[in-house]
Amino acid sequence: MAKVAPVGQFGPVYPELAGMAKHRKAARNGLAAMSRAERQAYGLAVETAIRAKQRSELQRVYTSHNCNCASGTNHNTGAAIHKAMQAKQRAALLAAPSAERRARKPAEWRRLYDAAMADKRAREAAELERWRDAMPIAA
Repeated sequence: MAKVAPVGQFGPVYPELAGMAKHRKAARNGLAAMSRAERQAYGLAVETAIRAKQRSELQRVYTSHNCNCASGTNHNTGAAIHKAMQAKQRAALLAAPSAERRARKPAEWRRLYDAAMADKRAREAAELERWRDAMPIAA
């Protein structure tokens, strides 16, 4: 059932749409009072908000699902499938280091830290030896 317009309002009562408050405030005196650019921005904002509202309402009824193909997408052209597969593989490669880090136990982190510090101390000792060998011996 549609809402009844409040007294003094002309036209239908629209639902509250995200991002429309600024544009509705500008249009209170009518669209004729707005510049052409403002009217176009208002129209684009209304269209975008209504499409977003329709999309969200549709998603309540028809949930999206991925098909059981290799790409896991609904693309049906070779280029689109190739692009989807590349994106899927790129995401898996970027996620792999994080997954490996999460799988490490504290004892393994400690072992890696101790090995890195031992290597650092060995490099510093070798650098100190090279520096001492390069210095002339005072007589």
